[in-house]
Amino acid sequence: MRKTNILYVITSLGLGGAENLLVAYLKRLDSNKYNFFVCALREKPDDLLSEIAKHAEVTILGVKNKFNPSVIFQLRELIKKIQPDIIHTHLFQARFYTTIAHVFSRRTILITHKHNNVNPKKHNIFIFVEMLSILFNKKVIAISQSVKKSLMKFELVPSKKIFVLPNGIDYQKFYESALSKQYSNNKPMTIGTVCRLEPQKGLSYLLLAMKSILIKFPQTRLEIVGDGSLLGELQDLSKKLGISNSVFFFGKFAEVIPFYNRMDIFVLPSLYEGFGIVLLEAMAAGIPVVATNVDGIKEVIIHGESGILVPPKNPEAIASAVINIIENPQFAEDLIEQGFIRSKLFDIQEHVMKIENFYSNLLGVESYK
Repeated sequence: MRKTNILYVITSLGLGGAENLLVAYLKRLDSNKYNFFVCALREKPDDLLSEIAKHAEVTILGVKNKFNPSVIFQLRELIKKIQPDIIHTHLFQARFYTTIAHVFSRRTILITHKHNNVNPKKHNIFIFVEMLSILFNKKVIAISQSVKKSLMKFELVPSKKIFVLPNGIDYQKFYESALSKQYSNNKPMTIGTVCRLEPQKGLSYLLLAMKSILIKFPQTRLEIVGDGSLLGELQDLSKKLGISNSVFFFGKFAEVIPFYNRMDIFVLPSLYEGFGIVLLEAMAAGIPVVATNVDGIKEVIIHGESGILVPPKNPEAIASAVINIIENPQFAEDLIEQGFIRSKLFDIQEHVMKIENFYSNLLGVESYK
């Protein structure tokens, strides 16, 4: 039986939700059924290159500029060479270029993955280009019902074209880290987050909340893991608020479990979110979570059971939720136990089984509904 050729096209091989999901596919999908090919448009970042190269033939196009028409011809030649049965794209730039290249290879099934809600504040031209790109894809995978809703509302994608497949985590990996976690009464309380330092994540509101938390619990630490365009601005804000000695910026790390092992409370203050996979990781790692009550996150957290949801842009609510957890150890334990139960529902093995069935349906092994 001939193997199925799958070509994944992605913007880069840096650390991120889409990139980590790609690694999960390559490691867990049946290599006896599939040949894997990965094309990254940009040469850098390439944090996951060595890991991906263990499972797939990798092509790096080395794109420097956001708009480079030559990429279309490079992708066209790569598609002719590989002759993939399925092309699966992630992220806007990869989706845009591959869709145009695919016009010359129409026998291949083209699908795309949407990892975030459509931002209606984006320029109309951007949204129009996205609409055109998705028009030529056979199916769109949305990581949540929230993403599906935004696709239908802002990009007019028909419901029947969208396949909702929530993100997954390696539950056992994070759960085992929770079991091995060392607790100490002498350790200062540590609040933490793992995210890109971008406006979407609402980190300025977490810093404002931290100022209030420190008034009641002056030994508390805030650890922020990730990098992005707002690093300098957030560092300046922490100094302006007089809390810089209690706030620590660690940058980007491939392995975040050591940070989870130090955290007592996890906070994600996003203004909007397609899903919030770090919340699942934190819950599986045995950390009570506080997050904003926005679409996407509401599909992950059950308020008052597996975490606490607070209004976005509300530092007072964040501070109140964190203080409530600190002052009520039994409530914190209950959140942790329910967090284990909730996060286990999103185990990556279940996700991979569903994506494999999805591929089979697309190829006509079964009728897709």
